[in-house]
Amino acid sequence: MGSSHTFDKFLPLIKLKKAYFILRAVTPVLAILWMVLICFVAQAQQVPVLPSKGGMPPANVPAQTVPDRPTPTVRNPVPSTPSPTTPPASTTAPNRRLLNVRSEPRPTGSRTAGDMTGLARRDSVVRDTTVADEAFKTTVNYSSKDSTIYAADGQQVELFGDANVEYGEISLKADYIKLNYATNEVYARGRYDSTAKKLVGQPVFKDGDGQYDAKEIRYNFRSKKGKIQGVVTQQGEGNIRGNNVKKDAEDNLYIRGAIYTTCNLATPHFHINASKLKVVKNKQVIAGPFNLVINQIPLPIGLPFGFFPFPKKKDIGVSGVLIPQYGEEPNGRGYYLRDGGYYWAVNENIGLQFKGQIYSRGSWGIGTTGAYNKRYKYSGGFDLRFARNRSGDRVDKTQAPRNDFSVTWSHSPQSLGKRSTFSANVNISSNSYNQFNTTQTERYVSNVAGSSVQYSRQIGQYIRTSSSLRVNQQFGQTDPRTGIRQNGKTDVSTDLSFGLNQLAPFALKGGTGKWYESFRGGLDFNGAATVTNSLNTNRIDTSGLGFKLVGTKARLRPRGDILRDSLAREDSLRLGLVRAGGQLIGDPNIVPFNTANLPALLQNALVTGRYSIPISLPNIKIAKYVNLTPGFSFNGDIYRKRLNYVYQGGDSVRVDTTRGVYTVYNFATSISMNARAYGTVFFKGNRLQAIRHTIAPSISLSYIPNFSKPSFGFVQYLPIPGLREDRRYFSRYRGIGGNSSGGTGNANAIVSFGIVNQLEMKLRARNDSAGQEFKKVSIFDNISLNGSYDLNAPTYQLSNISLSANTQILKNISFNFNANFDPYGYREIGAANGIRQFERIPTFSLKQGQGLARLTSAQVYLSGRIVPKGSDKPKKATGVNDATMQAINANPDLYVDFNIPWSLNISYSYGYNLYAPGPREIDGVKNFNVIQTITFNGDFSLTPKWKFTFNSGYDIQYKRPSITTVGINRDLHCWDMAFNWTPFSGSALRSGNYSFDLRVRSAILQELKLSRRRSFYDRGGF
Repeated sequence: MGSSHTFDKFLPLIKLKKAYFILRAVTPVLAILWMVLICFVAQAQQVPVLPSKGGMPPANVPAQTVPDRPTPTVRNPVPSTPSPTTPPASTTAPNRRLLNVRSEPRPTGSRTAGDMTGLARRDSVVRDTTVADEAFKTTVNYSSKDSTIYAADGQQVELFGDANVEYGEISLKADYIKLNYATNEVYARGRYDSTAKKLVGQPVFKDGDGQYDAKEIRYNFRSKKGKIQGVVTQQGEGNIRGNNVKKDAEDNLYIRGAIYTTCNLATPHFHINASKLKVVKNKQVIAGPFNLVINQIPLPIGLPFGFFPFPKKKDIGVSGVLIPQYGEEPNGRGYYLRDGGYYWAVNENIGLQFKGQIYSRGSWGIGTTGAYNKRYKYSGGFDLRFARNRSGDRVDKTQAPRNDFSVTWSHSPQSLGKRSTFSANVNISSNSYNQFNTTQTERYVSNVAGSSVQYSRQIGQYIRTSSSLRVNQQFGQTDPRTGIRQNGKTDVSTDLSFGLNQLAPFALKGGTGKWYESFRGGLDFNGAATVTNSLNTNRIDTSGLGFKLVGTKARLRPRGDILRDSLAREDSLRLGLVRAGGQLIGDPNIVPFNTANLPALLQNALVTGRYSIPISLPNIKIAKYVNLTPGFSFNGDIYRKRLNYVYQGGDSVRVDTTRGVYTVYNFATSISMNARAYGTVFFKGNRLQAIRHTIAPSISLSYIPNFSKPSFGFVQYLPIPGLREDRRYFSRYRGIGGNSSGGTGNANAIVSFGIVNQLEMKLRARNDSAGQEFKKVSIFDNISLNGSYDLNAPTYQLSNISLSANTQILKNISFNFNANFDPYGYREIGAANGIRQFERIPTFSLKQGQGLARLTSAQVYLSGRIVPKGSDKPKKATGVNDATMQAINANPDLYVDFNIPWSLNISYSYGYNLYAPGPREIDGVKNFNVIQTITFNGDFSLTPKWKFTFNSGYDIQYKRPSITTVGINRDLHCWDMAFNWTPFSGSALRSGNYSFDLRVRSAILQELKLSRRRSFYDRGGF
């Protein structure tokens, strides 16, 4: 028993020891199990169970159905028993969440402490968010209309109902949005409305200037990459749609199963169907194999690849290839590819086109066209063309190739108060360029061209300078042997002017009101030089001088020679050719304008200079109503050649040309008087209150002394028998240029008179909504009568009387009238070819019983424009650059405005000219010519999408219509259709011409078109 008792006594120790050894053996296992348990508990605290509402499904999982009301969710769970909490109340006010927030204050050295307003704090270990710190750079603002649910750890936010998230330039709107701060992602989708049976609240994603409409969007803030389902986006003028889209960090899009169109309808009228697309941001669309689909019908028209550039907002375009036109032309050069090349958008101020053309029979051409614009400074454009043309005649191989060129340039400055301005309007081409190379009707039919370049500068307050270069061309006539225009005439002239503005020398430091302080003086000088390839320019008509020309050194040509040329060689002159031995040859007086002929051209050049000293004398008031103004002027000319008359006896005179520097001058004095008077007639009508007549008479006297004295050296006296004394004085600068050609043996004393009338009426306004009780309406803006009387003229002292008037009728109708009346009579001098002949006599027609004066010429012009109210306002359009809108407003007739329902421009022109002195009819033959025409153009719309245009006229005198064109334009939403037809033109060459164009409206797809035409420069074809 004892031993047993003793054993029982130590039994607990033995058990404890066994337990110790057992415990010692299993301690490492228990420690591991205990640590695993702690990890599970910590993990359970950090990742609570998400509520059933919302969630971020994988990309391949369809969107969940959102319940109508939010369900309660668990907030801030603890390891023991989680306590449910109520979600925040629904609100439309935006919530602001600073990214990278922490549940505990940041350690020392961090940027800012996190703010967990509205979120429960917890005591567990907070994980590191350094990665998120690096990913986010600004604040995320979000809001929702239904509800907002926050995850317990603060790393996820769900927004329901009109959800909106903004992060920098990124904006996202959708019915449901979920933010995940742990993965830096945002997910959005719409909701299916069972009542409306459609998706509502679909995502709209904006990133800078880009906008994407989609079904689902997943976007990563850190990598800036995203995946979009069912995207619709606008890129430039193009509309891009695709099923699966990926977006990279550079905002480029990669789309499969895509369509590209410029039609913005839900079901576009046309589109390009591509298996894959790459959209390079703000640059271009690159397409894989694609085909064209019109009205949902695929066409068997496709290409293996393509690219479509986006026009930049600040640039005039995007660089790219220019597709050439093709067809066959009627000038024998065969089939062609024309105006193909490359467009280079240099920068936002200049763009260049490099074009070429090639013909199947050996002809070719190159050229460049450019446009430039510097806002608030200048704008302009140029076109340089060169063509190497071969005749294309398969039989005649002797014709040499012909070089044609054309240079056009326009430059318009915007002075804006600047002291210097430069402008240019250049149009220079070879004789036959317009005949064979132009596609513009107005240039094809034109036989003349003019160019000018001007530069002016103001120096200080008083000095001004300017210079200009002008080129005038006459392209000659068509040679019947070759069908090419020849014998073109070219004049190149330049001038330089210098001027000193009038200043008051007696009031330089400010006037005191003295009469002599209004004395003013100035200086003007103008020099000019003209070079021409027509060597007979200086030939002077000597008819009526009263002597016979002898000798060969003179550059004079009697009118008899000209008359004989016109009668005996009428066809030659009409074609610009002359005959030699019965054969047509080129005009020997016209030489090519080239360097080989440069010495002869310079020797034939005409160089002149002119100067003047304008002087303003003090103005004198007479009886407060009459202004009396004296005047004095001094001017002269400078020549490098003059004529020397050598009398040979009898009626023969030899005329030589001598070279040097010669000066001719003259001066004149004048005095003028003018006044203004008013007369008013009052009425007692309802609206018409009064009519006022304003009359402004004026009269002036100018006197030029006789400069024909031999001491001046301007005029030579020739004692030719049979001539009156006053006709024996001959200017030594006749026909050479300038204005101071010397005297004629008498002083000039001319009295000029005129009277200006104005008529206007005063009407009571129909309503005083504008605060205006009365308004003035002009009846005639101007009715003027002018003439002059030469006191020293031996005969015909009174000049013709001119009458002119103009006014504006009903704001839309312009009226202009001018006429000339001859105050001298006429008498019969015999008969020729059985028709009586008459001559003018120095006796007033009133004394001859022929009336107060004879009407010799008259012109009446009446024009009006009738349009709906507001149609003449400057046109505006969205998405169109300033340069394009300026071109449209400057040339409204070249564009079709579907917003104007109708417009009508109509004009009436009447011209009357008397052929010769005498009655209006002589032996049944009319002695006058009448030109009377009506022209009209306009457009009208039968429907808002159909526009009809017309341009025609009618010659009343010849009872036949003028050139007539009609057009039809159809607005096909994203397409434009235009048809133009010329049913009548008076020329078989242009009659029956037509054009039909069906093209995409967008400038990006301008080559997507169908054209058919027949014109003077094309034989037609598609």
